[in-house]
Amino acid sequence: MMGTILRVNLNTGDIKTESAEPYREWIGGIGVAEKILYEEVKPWVTPFDPANRMIICTGALSGTICPGSGRIAAVTKSPVTMGIASGNSGGSFAPYMRYAGFEYIVIEGRSLKPVYLLLKDSKAELVDADDLRGLPVKETVDKLEEKHGIGISSMCIGPAAERMVRYGCVTVDRYRVIGKCGFGAVMGSKNLKAVVADGTHGSVTPHDVMGLKRKVDDLYERIDGNVSYKALMDYGTLCHIPGKYKVGGFNYRHNQDLNIPAEMAEAYMPDNLVKKYRIRQTSCAGCFVGCQNGHRIPDGTYAGVEMEGTPFNSVLNFGTKLDITDYGFCIEATWLCNNLGMDMDSVAEVLGWVMECYEKGIMTSEELDGLEPCFGNKEAAHELILKIANRDGVGAILAEGVARAMTCFSNKTAYYAIHQKGNDLYEIIRPLIGYGLGAVTSTRGGSHVLGSPVCESSVFNEEERKIAISKFGVTTFNDALAYDGKPEIVTYYESISRACSSMGLCIFVSDWQQIHMLDHQDFADLLKYSTGVDISADELRDRMMALLNLEKMFNYCHAGFTRKDDQPRERLFREAAKSGPVKGAILDHKKWDKMLDHYYQVHGWNIETGIPTEETLHKYGLDDLIVDLQKPARDPGHAYYGYEPVPEEILESEE
Repeated sequence: MMGTILRVNLNTGDIKTESAEPYREWIGGIGVAEKILYEEVKPWVTPFDPANRMIICTGALSGTICPGSGRIAAVTKSPVTMGIASGNSGGSFAPYMRYAGFEYIVIEGRSLKPVYLLLKDSKAELVDADDLRGLPVKETVDKLEEKHGIGISSMCIGPAAERMVRYGCVTVDRYRVIGKCGFGAVMGSKNLKAVVADGTHGSVTPHDVMGLKRKVDDLYERIDGNVSYKALMDYGTLCHIPGKYKVGGFNYRHNQDLNIPAEMAEAYMPDNLVKKYRIRQTSCAGCFVGCQNGHRIPDGTYAGVEMEGTPFNSVLNFGTKLDITDYGFCIEATWLCNNLGMDMDSVAEVLGWVMECYEKGIMTSEELDGLEPCFGNKEAAHELILKIANRDGVGAILAEGVARAMTCFSNKTAYYAIHQKGNDLYEIIRPLIGYGLGAVTSTRGGSHVLGSPVCESSVFNEEERKIAISKFGVTTFNDALAYDGKPEIVTYYESISRACSSMGLCIFVSDWQQIHMLDHQDFADLLKYSTGVDISADELRDRMMALLNLEKMFNYCHAGFTRKDDQPRERLFREAAKSGPVKGAILDHKKWDKMLDHYYQVHGWNIETGIPTEETLHKYGLDDLIVDLQKPARDPGHAYYGYEPVPEEILESEE
């Protein structure tokens, strides 16, 4: 049984249900959601159009005893890229939504007044949310819990998303976030403040209870004693800091280097941060790790601020990228973004871009409302975050992201605007070629969780090497600077990541995190025990490749994305790392293009355009999409994305 689709029309207030059985071949989760999006949202629909859909989905394993089964996913047409948006978050919403009686929610239209959607006992209703209008996330959730009890889970937006800051996010259970692509802005455009799930009376009964239990026991045996998972338990994702420092994996002063000063590295070492800031260890529903540590700022300007999940991203975004050595500020900035409803990766890229352009003299204090945002200026960074959230002054421009904001300043600023397909880029490309390929080609624009391998910086023993070779078919999986073999590895993880999102699983339980963890065969076994659907590992992988092809076609039809949009920004080909373990690291145009040729060949896509061929669409059962190849791609009006004139001083230095 595929479960129930809840359809909510905010124009009329109509709510109805239907079976998801017609979408059985799409497995579940984002597979079903993206197929519905493709069918129902046409290229002429804009992201903030009431006709756009926001689809929230649980996975095939949501609410079961499977480790890591606490992820809730969503898809929509992105206001950031104009293409497909897919994202997921931890917390408790996925099992609560399923316990409340629903697997998928398809939301369309726009309410005339603020509302929230309440799910309980297989029933749904729209509730007036005028008293929640303009409230930050914490206060919103507090009020919802006062009204419905603490046994609820919620997805809600803050005031920045209500104001449709283009990279507005959705916050789950106060601290978890569906961040990239502007999901919160789409919710804001629909006047939908929150979705609340009361799952106190529900449960999920697997098809084969004992089979699932045996499989779960097997997974726990693989985890037991693993050093990597122990580090995640102890430090959360902060555990990645020492390894990243050793391989040149830090963005320092907004892409000016890949290495950070020794004193900054020491200040950000996990032991130091945990000792001073950690107050508890927390986890998402169904988690076996607990990587979402709770932190509190003990002293200084932001003393008393408390939140969960301040991750490695926070250090890179608000610490090293802005040249700020203060983890308290990283916590405060992350908390502000989450509570106000903005994707912190996008905010940090905007801040880094502004700081660099200001220091280079190509942005002025007058253009920035009198602020002087040089690197290290915490006060200016804090003020800009608030301005963006309120769309106040220059904040109204910066709320559009660097790809759009750069058109409002000197042409010279475009070169320093680092984004992919219009999405502000968090990922570091130059020292990790495979990781970079996955991020750059990502269908949602700049994302390392849709195909980027993390094995390039891993150390493998002999047994692990054999496993990796058998899965990838290449031997260059942990040669970070090699171009050969990376398309095969990225393709493998493109399938793994989509399988996780279809199952409702955290990617940390897959072999993305550790090579001996969940792979396609494990997913097929879990699917059989949970739902009774019996498919082979190869069939499952093909279904995930079908999903990737559907995403590529959506992007072609809606955003006009082709091969040109799978190129990194020019700066990354012209400026080498200045210091550290990867000093001199720089992308090579010829090698990148050759690798991209091979990447398209592996997928069966047209080498010149990067678009799926008729043969490939037919291979994956997507014959109904072939007609769309014959239609001209829609021009969404973002041709300026590729505009990046190289500054004269850079050209002179190359001579």
